[in-house]
Amino acid sequence: MPSDPAHAAALALKARLPRSWPAFFERHGNFTPAQLAAIPPLLDGANLLLCAPTASGKTAAVLAPLIERHLPPRRPPSQLAILYLVPTRALVSDLYARLEQPLESLGLRLGVKTRDSAFRTAAPPDMLITTPESADALLASAAPIFAGLRALVIDELHLFDGTPRGDQMRAVLSRIRAVRTYAATRGDAPDSAIQYAALSATLSDPQATAARYFTSAQVVQAGGGRHLEAELVAMDGDGDTALATYLSDFRRRGWRKALVFCNSRAEVEHYAAVTRPNSPFGSAVFVHYSNIEAARRREIEQQFATADSAVCFTSSTLELGIDIGSVDVVALIGPPGSRASFIQRIGRGNRRGRSLRAICGYRTPLERLQFEALIAEPPALSPQPSALSPSFRPSVAIQQIFSLIKQSPTAALRQTPLAQLFAGLLPDADVTALLGYLEQRNYLKAGRPGEWRAGPRLNKLLDEQSAKYVSLSIFSNIQSAAMPPVAIRDQHTGQTLAMVDALWLDRDELTLEGRTIDVAWSDGEGLWINSRPGGEETLAAIYRSARQLLSYDLARMLPLQMGLDPQLAALVPLPSGCWCFHWLGDLYGLALRDLLRYTLPAEDSPVPGLALHLPQPPQTLPLFNADQVQRYLRDNYRQYEPLLDLGAFQQLLPTSLRQQSVVDMFDVPGFLNAANALRLAPAPEAIVGDLADLLG
Repeated sequence: MPSDPAHAAALALKARLPRSWPAFFERHGNFTPAQLAAIPPLLDGANLLLCAPTASGKTAAVLAPLIERHLPPRRPPSQLAILYLVPTRALVSDLYARLEQPLESLGLRLGVKTRDSAFRTAAPPDMLITTPESADALLASAAPIFAGLRALVIDELHLFDGTPRGDQMRAVLSRIRAVRTYAATRGDAPDSAIQYAALSATLSDPQATAARYFTSAQVVQAGGGRHLEAELVAMDGDGDTALATYLSDFRRRGWRKALVFCNSRAEVEHYAAVTRPNSPFGSAVFVHYSNIEAARRREIEQQFATADSAVCFTSSTLELGIDIGSVDVVALIGPPGSRASFIQRIGRGNRRGRSLRAICGYRTPLERLQFEALIAEPPALSPQPSALSPSFRPSVAIQQIFSLIKQSPTAALRQTPLAQLFAGLLPDADVTALLGYLEQRNYLKAGRPGEWRAGPRLNKLLDEQSAKYVSLSIFSNIQSAAMPPVAIRDQHTGQTLAMVDALWLDRDELTLEGRTIDVAWSDGEGLWINSRPGGEETLAAIYRSARQLLSYDLARMLPLQMGLDPQLAALVPLPSGCWCFHWLGDLYGLALRDLLRYTLPAEDSPVPGLALHLPQPPQTLPLFNADQVQRYLRDNYRQYEPLLDLGAFQQLLPTSLRQQSVVDMFDVPGFLNAANALRLAPAPEAIVGDLADLLG
């Protein structure tokens, strides 16, 4: 009787994993489709980008073959072989907890490096899990640790790409390659080769994405996505009653655990507080967001994961693959700002089932329409924004210059290695302009010809790096808060419970983890609190989240749900003029309003990303050209800097580069494709009322 070909292939693959099969796969007894597709090319030495849905075994798919190839039983001691980069410190801790035992069973040492954890460079582990920022800091303080690196993994690549953190990672990878090359030329390493693997959700152009980080990538697209079962739930008014009613029905449906996403910390606290008094989950009502101290967050994650029946209210912090156990259903109160975030959130539920369960709580007609668009399969739209490769932000070059000075044994920066680092990323003229401007502002000072050293302002910044709160970290491109955070401390134990915005200093009472607490006193740097005895009473929400920026992609999906062509600029008559629905999203909608004002007195609607107010219906809309739009953006660059993800060092750029970075990130060709394709027409009578309702 002939053997099953799939079974035979699995057995053959198992034979190629003599060490890692017991550690990673034996308890499951088989491979997932993603693992069957990704493991063979990695065993053969290929660089690989694996695009696969959540809960598809991506981590084991890359680590098992990399361990087989690069961590044999007999290898040089105390040498870092595999670097694993992840987006957040929470994910670092989570992966360590999941991988410590499998690697220990193989006799391998696993380490972590974050701002919260100590790390001994004198005895590096076999594999290190860290963030790009901590890898940057390691390069600056202990670059030789990467001399023997053999493999590098980037997890959640889609969250990095096209952001300042992705730009930083591109530079960090280039610096690691330089360390490997230097080690090989000195004979400290047999060669300079590094094998790369990246993990991601689905990408529109995976080959081009991978090429920004490493060369010769083989792309593996693994299917197996789960069917979405989504339910829209009206949360009229404040939504409290509707939420309580829905949660009380859980047991009848056979559900025991729910993860509830909100779009702000204030909403997380509010909805947890109104749920707690009559919770169908008893006392198992948890709260999770970034301000809660890391140790407490890990405790919450563990308690929620092990609870038999529970609900956890969270912001975006649990979008990533942190292990929180089995969750029956994911609820969203208000839509997230992008389809990628929506997919990330709903993917956290029912991970062992064949379907995704999502409860979409909407409070306005616009939120309902956004959810309907997010639930629907994304249609093919034309015209699309231009598919330009994401530009490298010059602000990231400033951060890298500062980090390189910290890395240098002579505390000096030379032109040649700097030009090599930014080759293909920034023009030489831009790098020269950066250096000159930083010298002018006393961040750098000239040394020997072609050499720069730290100036007075950079030395001051370097001295501040060891403080707990740093307004500008030389190893990070994440924008920090303008003011130091305020610590919330228990006055009896002294334990820090959360780090919150400074505006909390003015409050006499507040909610923390959905419980009402009293402020005993403030010392100007923190709030000392008492838990209110029996304090389950709730407070009204102090503030609600501002509507998230409406992206171009999501805005263009909305008219399709109403049977409209996205290129139709629908006109809705008003007693004073009309609404003009452009469907361009907030960023392009702002530019359209300002550019129209040269010929038409356009004003904002209550939702500027959807519509503008015009005093009278125009016959046509003007056509714009690239020179006109670029000139407008240069004149108004300060208005756009907060709306574009330009990095923490944007304010240190010379004006010309600040303007150019706004032009590049705005994507002028994409705007022209979208705006110039609009055609005016009266809105169909049947949906005039529905359109007006979207604007509240």
